[in-house]
Amino acid sequence: MNSTRAIGAVLADRFRLDRLIGTGGMASVYEATDAALGRTVAVKLFRNDSLDGAGPERQSGEIALLASLNHFALVTLYDAGTTEINGAPRTFIVMEYVDGSDLRTRIQAGPPLEPADVARMGADLAEALHYVHGRGIIHRDIKPANVLLGASGFPGRSMHAKLADFGIARLLDETRLTATGTLLGTASYLSPEQALGGSLGSPTDLYSLGLVLLECLTGERAYPGTAVESAMARLQRQPSIPASLGSGWSQLLTAMTSRDPADRPTAADAAVTLRALATTGLATDVPAPVDPSAAATELLATIDATSGVESTAAMPAPTRLLPAADDAPAPTLLLPVTPFTPAPPTAATVVAPVVAAAVAAPAAASAAPTAVPNAGGGVLRSPSSQPRAMPKRAVITGSIVIAVVMLGALIALFIATQTVQPVSPPPNYPAVDGQLGTSLQQLQESVNP
Repeated sequence: MNSTRAIGAVLADRFRLDRLIGTGGMASVYEATDAALGRTVAVKLFRNDSLDGAGPERQSGEIALLASLNHFALVTLYDAGTTEINGAPRTFIVMEYVDGSDLRTRIQAGPPLEPADVARMGADLAEALHYVHGRGIIHRDIKPANVLLGASGFPGRSMHAKLADFGIARLLDETRLTATGTLLGTASYLSPEQALGGSLGSPTDLYSLGLVLLECLTGERAYPGTAVESAMARLQRQPSIPASLGSGWSQLLTAMTSRDPADRPTAADAAVTLRALATTGLATDVPAPVDPSAAATELLATIDATSGVESTAAMPAPTRLLPAADDAPAPTLLLPVTPFTPAPPTAATVVAPVVAAAVAAPAAASAAPTAVPNAGGGVLRSPSSQPRAMPKRAVITGSIVIAVVMLGALIALFIATQTVQPVSPPPNYPAVDGQLGTSLQQLQESVNP
């Protein structure tokens, strides 16, 4: 059926087909106007003659599939239905209209895209694939014509990419809709397992995306020629990746186009690597989390290497601060006890111990160990190198104690120096005989002390 004959038709009394955008094997895409909302949309009108007899099932499957998806790098589905055009029933879907060209047109116009633009676009598409793969869906037809490029409007970025056409996508666990031996997809971008008619999974989309990114960077298809030539070529050789692209691109594209699906990265891994390439142009791996202790050891090693000092290979244990001296209990001073001696004390025995103890008390208090934190880094200094000044209150108290002790010493010294007066011998009276002498002797004895 001639696709241009549908132009001007109004679908569901709402969507007017204005111009033909493109035609594929199963449908034609039109720019259309949504009369109800006054906006431009894209209408995909399916053919009514299916090649393998599974057209209606595939069409309804695509409608339900698109309606369930919501991602910034996927074309959004607005509406769907069935209408009659020129006497024949036609299924259609109404989608978001992307104002721009497709990637195939951009590559053909040349020159090759900038690597940073390719990395950002590839990261968007890889994130979209991660999203659909997580829902058990594979696209199976990743190619430049199915990548729509819209204006970015963001400084430093000229475009953003959206993945379109899930017309031949299928659920991973669903029975195949294609007839035996029928290949769905574009020959130049088929994965090896698609070319061999094998079992498909999410890695097949990563292979096709790798070929698309390589073509964006070089401007040439990796496997040109007819469908048979292109399909056979990928079974015989790996795609040629120019060394001029750099090691980052070379490693990523080599992994994505590996013949063994198990060796290909996941869509999430590819997205992370492409984001790194878009930022640095060189990174291929996401930096591992940094171990703080390892980083500190490495830093010490670097400093040691610069200064010529051998590394200790480990961080020193943190210094623990002692409690401040003000918080510690005051020391108890014990004065020496002088035992009682019956013998008269001398000045030296009384004054020397008391004065020595009184003088030694303030000195002992001032010499007590005091923890002084180092303001530069928490290191404790020796008490001998940092003497602590005595508080004013302690100085006054010590002075009073010294004065009292010295006064007591002087009093003791005065008492000790007093001499004992000798007792005078009794008077010697002359002897008197008789009764008178006896009476005089008795009188003398009574007055003697």
